Amino acid sequence: MATALSSSVPLWFRLAALLAIVWNAFGVAMYLSSVGLFGDPAAGLSAAERAAAETIPPWITGAFAIGTFTGLAGSIALLLRKAWAQPLLIVSLVALLILEGWIVFVSGALEIFGLAVPIMVSVGALLLAWLATHARSRRWLT
Repeated sequence: MATALSSSVPLWFRLAALLAIVWNAFGVAMYLSSVGLFGDPAAGLSAAERAAAETIPPWITGAFAIGTFTGLAGSIALLLRKAWAQPLLIVSLVALLILEGWIVFVSGALEIFGLAVPIMVSVGALLLAWLATHARSRRWLT
């Protein structure tokens, strides 16, 4: 029975789950770097970038943490084909949309940091939430 279930999941899904783990592991590393785990988070930043980074409220840092850690856990759950991947990836999407929305619409840092990263992060989180929903509807997740 396990072999029949394993063979019913397409290879592209497994590859997407592996890519999602790498993507979200990078996000976790970026979060840990931003809170100073790997040294001074302001090292190498221009004065304008440093000033923008200093205005980040704690609740946005929290949204960053929730988005990245639940995204990584949800991606691992996708690879393991667990149904709880879907709610985790939806929570990650919501948290990251809050983060990116604050960057784009509230922070005033858009002209400093640009729009590329907020768009990539938002689209990536949206695709992963969709993938988990699709996989659950196809009964690839148990």
